[in-house]
Amino acid sequence: MEKKEKDYSDKYRQERKERIAKQAKSAGKKSNAHPGARKTAGKVFSVVVAVVAVVALLAASLNFMEVPQMLIKAVTIDGKSYSMSELSCYYMMAYRSVVSQASAYDQQYGAQYGYGKLFTGYDTSLSPADQTTKDDNGNEITWDEYFLQEAIESMANIKRYYNAAVEAGVELSEEDAASIQETLDYYKSNAGNASLSKLLSVNFGKGVTAKLFKKVLTEQAIASTYQEQLQEELKNGYSDADIEKIYQEDITAYDVVTGRWFTIDVESDVPAETASGEEESSGAERAPIAEELKAQEFISKVKSQQNYNEETFKATVLEYVDKDDEDYENYKNDAMTSLTKVDKETLKSKVGETAANWFYEQDGNGNYVRQAGDMNYFLNEDNSLVYIFYASGAPFRDEAVQASVRHILVQYPTETTEAVSGEEATDTEETTVAAEVKSECKSEAESILAQYKDYINENESGVADEEYFGELASKLSDDTRSQSNGGLCSDMRNDGSYVKNFEDWVFAEGQFDGETRTAGDTGIVETEFGYHVMYYVGAHDHPEWYETILNERANEDWEKKQTEFDESFGEDAIVRKEWACGRLKKSCLKLINSGR
Repeated sequence: MEKKEKDYSDKYRQERKERIAKQAKSAGKKSNAHPGARKTAGKVFSVVVAVVAVVALLAASLNFMEVPQMLIKAVTIDGKSYSMSELSCYYMMAYRSVVSQASAYDQQYGAQYGYGKLFTGYDTSLSPADQTTKDDNGNEITWDEYFLQEAIESMANIKRYYNAAVEAGVELSEEDAASIQETLDYYKSNAGNASLSKLLSVNFGKGVTAKLFKKVLTEQAIASTYQEQLQEELKNGYSDADIEKIYQEDITAYDVVTGRWFTIDVESDVPAETASGEEESSGAERAPIAEELKAQEFISKVKSQQNYNEETFKATVLEYVDKDDEDYENYKNDAMTSLTKVDKETLKSKVGETAANWFYEQDGNGNYVRQAGDMNYFLNEDNSLVYIFYASGAPFRDEAVQASVRHILVQYPTETTEAVSGEEATDTEETTVAAEVKSECKSEAESILAQYKDYINENESGVADEEYFGELASKLSDDTRSQSNGGLCSDMRNDGSYVKNFEDWVFAEGQFDGETRTAGDTGIVETEFGYHVMYYVGAHDHPEWYETILNERANEDWEKKQTEFDESFGEDAIVRKEWACGRLKKSCLKLINSGR
């Protein structure tokens, strides 16, 4: 390594030692710094925490219209009228929900690309009154009217299910009560010298007091709990025999396929008889275009290899990708050409019905005809691509069970890498982590795991504590994507979506062969990113195919039940007070525009 790399390694090791010393000092002390890392990760209400930026206090305007908005009725739902202040709370929640989604897309993909607006339709740089969208009936409306309609609809839904929940004896759970209090404490901590009610007024509208805000959160939590209970009852109404029967009625709807694929861009003129939308395949009665001839050549080259397999397919792909192409290095990655557990509907939406039907082709007895090594190519519906497919075998029922895990990443710093050859690394050379730094990372991971074990031995008599592990992840993990969620990776599938050693540990495969996972299991796993301190949360009750059917049918049942529930109140059960709603929109727009 060069001197600058050695200097960085020394500095890095010192920082690691300081972090380890801090961990040892705080061992056995449970932190309350991360309220979101509860054992069940807590409920995220539709409320608030989607956007955490607190609007600056507007002291001069706080008192204007506050008392009237608390008294003036803005909407009547099922014969009972509600104030402008309460509806304002729902209005700002609807606004914050959309802004949160748009901001999340911009943050993930880069604000300069405008994905937030592309995916949500909302431009965060403009006032809601200066841009339009569509309502449920396809009518063009301004976004401020959209937020009002969403607020009224959400409020009616919550009120109705809350009232039904109370009649059914549903009460606020201790966990939800704690989450609500944490939310209130969060806003209170940002209130400074002002009262909590004043801060809430400038975040959710005039007249939104702490008492009203807590009432809204409580009703939302109880209504949500009741809805979850109803949905669970619908699921429990299906027996194993019911699910199996549904599966056997159409196995192609629930089986999945695995394989490989490669695409060739079409630059040739395609004959008119193959216009977009027609089912055109390699067997069409016409002269193949140049790209189809290239696909035929590709398939022949793969099949010419003795005992050809998926590795042969991947190697052939590299022969057909220009080495100067920016995707050449990406094609060396196994995931670039992989089709892993894809269902028929997804295939149809991505590559067209003809290709999907080829994968799921059956004989006269209902048996799949695809075998490992089968290959074919298809021109897509808009004649822009030729798809080449390799089948790993026949479609199959996915018996894998989803699982969830928490982890704390001790990441390898890229600045400490050196070429495998011992010389200075280039952009294309394989690199490895300096041995001394790697050792420090491993030591820190072991120290973190020891801190967790010491805590549960001293405070929980050896009982696993997911909450405390989540708090450690929030403070110590180098994985920025999962850190804010207590290191949680939920609903993982054993399909290669995560790096191999990480996924193998969760599903106890590969080098962990022979192990089985139990909730609360811990361990340390090394990947190319660093060392992961692992905590196994648990697995689902049923395999993928079963849960797909169960959720599909239960969701259909739930939609019907909701429709029947809503219709029981009548079309005229919700009445807007237009003057009050107009004042409400102006008031909320003032808050929104002042915070942009």
